[in-house]
Amino acid sequence: MILEQQDTTTTYNLGDGLRLRFATVDDIEPLAQFNGRIHGDHGFSEFIAQWTREFASPSHPTCGPEWVTLVEDTSTGQVVSSMCLIPQTWTFDGIPFPVGRPEAVGTDPAYRRRGLVRNQFDVLHAKSDRAGHMAQGITGIPWYYRQFGYAYAIDLDGGRCVYPALIPALKDGETEAYRFRLMTLDDVPLVMELYDRDCSRSLVACPRSEAEWRRTNFDVMPPAVPYSLLTIIETTEGRAVGVTRTGRELSWRGMFPVRMFNVIEGQSLRAVLPSVLRWLKTEAETVASAQQKPVPTIHFELGEQHPAFEAMPEVFHKIIPSYAWYMRVTDVPKFLNHIAPVLEGRLAQSALKGFSGEIKVSEYVRGFKLKIEQGKISAEAWTPDDSDQAMFPPYTFLQLLFGRRSLSDLRYMFPDCRAEDEAVVVFETLFPRRYSNVMPIG
Repeated sequence: MILEQQDTTTTYNLGDGLRLRFATVDDIEPLAQFNGRIHGDHGFSEFIAQWTREFASPSHPTCGPEWVTLVEDTSTGQVVSSMCLIPQTWTFDGIPFPVGRPEAVGTDPAYRRRGLVRNQFDVLHAKSDRAGHMAQGITGIPWYYRQFGYAYAIDLDGGRCVYPALIPALKDGETEAYRFRLMTLDDVPLVMELYDRDCSRSLVACPRSEAEWRRTNFDVMPPAVPYSLLTIIETTEGRAVGVTRTGRELSWRGMFPVRMFNVIEGQSLRAVLPSVLRWLKTEAETVASAQQKPVPTIHFELGEQHPAFEAMPEVFHKIIPSYAWYMRVTDVPKFLNHIAPVLEGRLAQSALKGFSGEIKVSEYVRGFKLKIEQGKISAEAWTPDDSDQAMFPPYTFLQLLFGRRSLSDLRYMFPDCRAEDEAVVVFETLFPRRYSNVMPIG
């Protein structure tokens, strides 16, 4: 398809009576019914339906119908495929960068294998690039999104597990030192503070405004529908000391998910964890009972690193390896120039302080030059040739860029990942392995 003149009124005839177009407000309920049916793991998902109504609404702060595509069968008027892209801002070691997040990608089984998703990605990628997004990121099923220029590049959903049967009960005569209640509007400043402090540990993070916390937790979902719950941890005297975010359903792994767990400065994690675990066990039993499932393992989906794992390592009995975000960066030199202050700071704190040099990098399907002048960094596009000093299989450089893998990891994994001595030293300095745990805007 030719997309250069695309706008929200453009339609595309895909043949066989199928038409691709952007959504309008009149499409919101049909889209909600379509997504609830297509994406429901156990029948129709009211959460997915309500989420669709929310992201497709003109009142959504960044998305709305102009960021939702659909394919309809003109003979019936039915939606047969759809997806959206949710604009947001993430940070790279504190530097903001705009991101487009594709979501709710689905096609009716009767219409699959016709390229409908690819056509919609073409449309939304073009719109995202024109909007100035420096990257796109999506979570999703294995391999599938590699077809559309994405590569696994940021850790997702890893963590550690606690088996409920091994959680110690209170001893005779003991009482809990902490209690738990649902988050209220008055708790938003505390939750923001704890979330922001957690984001500061993460190389890539997604900041949230006070308005966003209010919107996602109080404004958009009926009480029976939310995907997760935020719960305040407080002392028996009523002093708030922490927050958890737990699932309302078991995860796709069949576990009870804990997606946020933070405490205030000065609060001992080791002191609070026993009460938290006993409370989580009760919550897990309630959720499992509602789904007619056995008591599940409690999964702290907090990434590979979290202070809780260090505070009480004896209770975390299993490591769950991370899955990964699919990331797409169409203009790597532009992204590198944007984050140059971070890279320059890494150089300045290393043995390469004051270094000058130029490294030509091939990604086989594209390339770039990395120029360093007395510690100052710039990048520009480069057509690969025989003079390249570093080579990465297509899109694997994104794993290095976003800290998921080191250069030595990539060289071990891919025989066609190669680097000369100087390039090795520079890349190991500029792109160390770094923890990330991204909680995106939905």
